[in-house]
Amino acid sequence: MQIKRCLLVALLSGAAVCAQSQTPPAAPKAPKQEAYVRRISAGVTLSVLGLSSMGNGSTQASTTTPPMSAAYNTTRAKGYSQWIGYGVTAQASITDHIAVSAGAFLRRMGYTLNSDVYTGVDNPNTVADERTHTVTNENTHARLIDFPVTVRYYTSSRHSPGPRAFFEGGGVLRRVSSVGSSTDTTINDGTTSCCITVAATPAHKSVKGFVGGFGVQLIDPVGIRVIPEVRYTRWMAEPFQAFSTSSRRNQVELMISLSF
Repeated sequence: MQIKRCLLVALLSGAAVCAQSQTPPAAPKAPKQEAYVRRISAGVTLSVLGLSSMGNGSTQASTTTPPMSAAYNTTRAKGYSQWIGYGVTAQASITDHIAVSAGAFLRRMGYTLNSDVYTGVDNPNTVADERTHTVTNENTHARLIDFPVTVRYYTSSRHSPGPRAFFEGGGVLRRVSSVGSSTDTTINDGTTSCCITVAATPAHKSVKGFVGGFGVQLIDPVGIRVIPEVRYTRWMAEPFQAFSTSSRRNQVELMISLSF
């Protein structure tokens, strides 16, 4: 009986050792992939317009009842501030190749509208002009805040090293704010009346548009993402539109972002 017990214990021990020897070793953990396009990133952007927000223009108008003849001339405001925009941007990666980008950018615009208006009827039998001649100069400035949202397609995986190009498309909303105007008026070459400060009324305080573009993401030695890109925006309406004044509906800009 004692011999049988010893044989049984030996057999059970051998089976356990055999089972342990047949257990497969644990698989090694895969090394974590480095992300060269972060899942979520944010930064600052500088924008330089290829076309100013306002254009120069002129037009004429006349009516018979009441009798009126007018000439209007608009000149866009000068200065680098009319061409420069700046703001913040953020991006969220959806897949290895696709990301969503959003931003908020501040721009300034301005123009001068000159109105040269004759009202009344001139007596052809006299040398003098009996019509009332009114000259008005309106200087208007405003802020434009753009909120673009685009979907970007990167040509390389976010885990692949090196520079990568991308293409993007989406929509944008523009808001007009901080409108200010100063208007002086001269009647019949008399004393100039200055200055009326009632702000001009925008034709549209909110404007939607479509945006598309392309760019490149570069990575500097300390890990900052440098992103130069070119964007084209087509606006669906003009924020300012009256007489010879009209905002541009086509916008081309060069942008450079520093993303962290």
